[in-house]
Amino acid sequence: MDTIRPEEIEAIRDIAGAENGPVLMVNCNRYRIGEYPDGQLYRRWRTVNQQMLNAVDGKILWTLPVQGQPLINGDLEPLDEILAYWYPSHQAFLDMATSDLKDENMEARKELVEYAIIHRVFGDNPPRSN
Repeated sequence: MDTIRPEEIEAIRDIAGAENGPVLMVNCNRYRIGEYPDGQLYRRWRTVNQQMLNAVDGKILWTLPVQGQPLINGDLEPLDEILAYWYPSHQAFLDMATSDLKDENMEARKELVEYAIIHRVFGDNPPRSN
């Protein structure tokens, strides 16, 4: 189950009210067995997710299937995919929370995602594949 960290959302709001530069969200996900990459739940979630991104001019810069974890420090959390979501501003990221598709996205996510962690990083010079 997802746990939203209020202090992180508040930090994003503070940034959105000030400089409001681009932000990159690096998502590390593990999905319900058999869903990644071609399962019905995964495809449904990605479709709704893409519509939400389009509405705020965001994009997925890359998506990578995880092939292994050669080093861990703590509990092993196997992953299926790492996605890099880029938003033109912190406000654009916040605007997704008011999307008409938010509930559908969260329902699909709840059914699909078994484990996830999202890292917020500067989005002004994101890595891209060439």
